Amino acid sequence: MQGLETGRWEAARKKVIVRWREILDRIDARDEGGVLGLANVIDEFCEEAMALRADAMRGQDPKDPGLLKYTPDTRPVGTRCMFCRGFQEAGGCFGVLGSLNKLVLDGKWEEARGAAEGYLGRLETMEFTELSAANVH
Repeated sequence: MQGLETGRWEAARKKVIVRWREILDRIDARDEGGVLGLANVIDEFCEEAMALRADAMRGQDPKDPGLLKYTPDTRPVGTRCMFCRGFQEAGGCFGVLGSLNKLVLDGKWEEARGAAEGYLGRLETMEFTELSAANVH
């Protein structure tokens, strides 16, 4: 039986997959603004990570999480990334976003589609395993 936390991450994964399928549709339509807007906003993985961070920090986390999950130099945006199981277990989300953004802005639509398909493939094969409760003394 899937635990509550793992179930939440799985639900988030399914929503992110829907978003990336829409990104592929926007790539096919050559919709630069649509692709960049959908790919770079905080998604469901970010939201779950922020909730975990808030729980761990007992509500002392930053009040302004920001709207973007990507920065130009590809570093994680704040500590939420350290709480993101998608980021931790699948090797992060920033590499594909940096290259996808550049490809879209350069009008390289076929290459952008390949990058998005690769990320979608990672999402579709991702499986979250149960985490044992940490012993804190």
